[in-house]
Amino acid sequence: MLSTFSLADNIIGFIIDGPYDEDAVDIIQADVNEKLEIYDKVSFYIEDTINADISLKAILKSLPFKIKTGNRFEKVAVVTDRKWLQVLSNLEKLFFNAEIRIFSTEQRLAAIQWISH
Repeated sequence: MLSTFSLADNIIGFIIDGPYDEDAVDIIQADVNEKLEIYDKVSFYIEDTINADISLKAILKSLPFKIKTGNRFEKVAVVTDRKWLQVLSNLEKLFFNAEIRIFSTEQRLAAIQWISH
């Protein structure tokens, strides 16, 4: 399951609690594109849960979108306890002209506060 929420008009958030597959990537990209039609820059919060089943195929599918829109992000908060996702998120700094911070699930509230200011 993919839940979406908004912390502010230009901040979009997602919680992955189930499969993160190509369909989830399509949903996220469509929602981000809607925000980018309104705002020059957006901030992005993404969190995975212990139930998240993250597909490598979905991650690879998202790369062209990240390269194309990476300069339109202000902040990106990644909330995960998975070490490989933390490493991958650090590598994604190459695609984004944004400040990216990685938080553990225990730091979820700090991530929300950071992305909101």
